[in-house]
Amino acid sequence: MKAIGRWLGEVVLGRWAFFAAATLSLALIPLAPAQAQISDSERRQGASAHEQIVAQYGGVYDHPEVGPYVARVTTRMAGASSMPNEQFRVTVLNSPVVNAFALPGGYVYVTRGLVALANSEAELASVIGHEIAHVTMRHGQGRQNRAIGAGLLGAVLGVAVGSDLVNQIFSVGASGFLADYSRDQENEADSVGLNMLVMAGYDPFAAPAFLESLGAQSALHAQLRGARYDANRVDWLASHPATGQRVRDTLKQAQDTGVAPGVRAGGEDAHFAAVDGMLHGDDPKEGFVRGQRFIHPDMRFAFEVPDGFTMTNASTSVTARHPSGAQIKFDSAPRRSAGSMAEYLTRVWSRDATLSQIEALDVNGIPAATGITRVKGKDVRLVAYDAGDKENVFRFLFATPPRQTSSLKPGLQEMVRSFTRLNAAEAADVAPRRIEVHTVRRGETVASLAANAAYFTDEEKRFRVLNGLGDGEQVQAGQRVKLVVE
Repeated sequence: MKAIGRWLGEVVLGRWAFFAAATLSLALIPLAPAQAQISDSERRQGASAHEQIVAQYGGVYDHPEVGPYVARVTTRMAGASSMPNEQFRVTVLNSPVVNAFALPGGYVYVTRGLVALANSEAELASVIGHEIAHVTMRHGQGRQNRAIGAGLLGAVLGVAVGSDLVNQIFSVGASGFLADYSRDQENEADSVGLNMLVMAGYDPFAAPAFLESLGAQSALHAQLRGARYDANRVDWLASHPATGQRVRDTLKQAQDTGVAPGVRAGGEDAHFAAVDGMLHGDDPKEGFVRGQRFIHPDMRFAFEVPDGFTMTNASTSVTARHPSGAQIKFDSAPRRSAGSMAEYLTRVWSRDATLSQIEALDVNGIPAATGITRVKGKDVRLVAYDAGDKENVFRFLFATPPRQTSSLKPGLQEMVRSFTRLNAAEAADVAPRRIEVHTVRRGETVASLAANAAYFTDEEKRFRVLNGLGDGEQVQAGQRVKLVVE
């Protein structure tokens, strides 16, 4: 096992070292046939996308416990795969989004958000096994070509209108290129991954347990953004298909292994030791989403999005979506020698696009400007703020369906006016959220524990999802749970 660079969250794994072969019921497990070795072409394909993936997901999560822990689990699962002697590269991504995926060439990724959602080593292993199965079954062939095609589509449209506005609108939702495994491929990865889980000595019932947590997380996320959630629907822009049938299928497969539930250790001790103190939610280097407010303590600014919009914070931008299809994107960009903000709008940002109703603004003492245009059937408003360093600007892009523009306008105007700079004291007053492993004391309940969590809404539902607790399920004295604290 060798660390890459200075990051403990990114590790190259050679021949497996932590493999506990299961001797129980092996005859019942249909092992995947040995696969051809990973080719040089596949390794080049994965390597060509690696840096882009890491950048898109906020970089590598540098943590002294989490990185080595995930590497050890990956090593153990790789040893149970049909390519036990191949080299896999696992990266823990610094993103609160719950996700895991793999690229050709043995590149495996898990986000810290997913590590936090798991409640045992076996649950984490089930996800890693699923992703290794995508590699060994070569499900990723052709995915990058489709991803490149999606990117080129946005670029071609950008050239057609003479500006990068289309590229920016496309980029709000273009990250779905990692989400096009077929239903059959996902089912196959579930099956092969669960077999690997048993071969590696883990509890096979951890796989359906984590899928249930994933479904609960998806349902909660849908509820928080005002959307409907159907556990039996396939969402082609999600990184994995719907979990309803998958839970039933993996539970049946786990039962067919002959391994009784709870007989094998789940690895809870190792998992809780690794996640205790782990960053939860947004990284302070990229700002925080707090309800409808976005706060960036390092860059010292804040703004609020209107009610009904759900914010997502990424490494290079903040986006917000409305059920009507309206979108907001906030980012920063080089000023490129533009004098006023109005000049930046017309000469730099919109370039040759037709921009109208250009207006200079003063927002809380910050020079700004705004203008409107129409792009691909949507009303688009641009707002640029002077960043104060003579080199950069802060920018809002609003894209609204024409029928919704008038009704959404007052809220968007308030958002423009909400942009403000933070002083040193205000910036220092914002603290990141972290996971704290807590042993339940006598008399404590789900309600009392959730009431102290660092959330603004739905505290009990969030607590249940994070700890894999079903509706009505209670905690017991001596049980360990994850709390989110500031």
